[in-house]
Amino acid sequence: MRYRFDQTRPIYLQVAEMIRDAILSADLPEGEAIPSVRRISVEQELNPQTVLNATRLLMDEDLLEKRRGVGIFVQAGARQVLIDREKEAFRTVELPALVSRARLLGLSARETTDMVKKTFEERS
Repeated sequence: MRYRFDQTRPIYLQVAEMIRDAILSADLPEGEAIPSVRRISVEQELNPQTVLNATRLLMDEDLLEKRRGVGIFVQAGARQVLIDREKEAFRTVELPALVSRARLLGLSARETTDMVKKTFEERS
């Protein structure tokens, strides 16, 4: 499936995000090899160096590991690391932004909570 890249951020960061999302969703399970740099670059119509930059970034984050002559694999524990990191970002960045927006719109905490609950129910 071809990913839709936007022009507002470097492509290699978006490729890294695409791989992080695949790890979070367990589409790329821990211990499994990710598709090769060549395969990703062909499927996404990207320069292989762009994909290599993304995988290096994820190796620096200890989410991926390179096994010489075999490929690049998802590190054990990578999914939990991402879950913990994303929860913290949600708590410190996204929730405060939501609260600020709700206040700007004149919504109470109760109204905001009710809207969140309803959205959860609709998407379950």
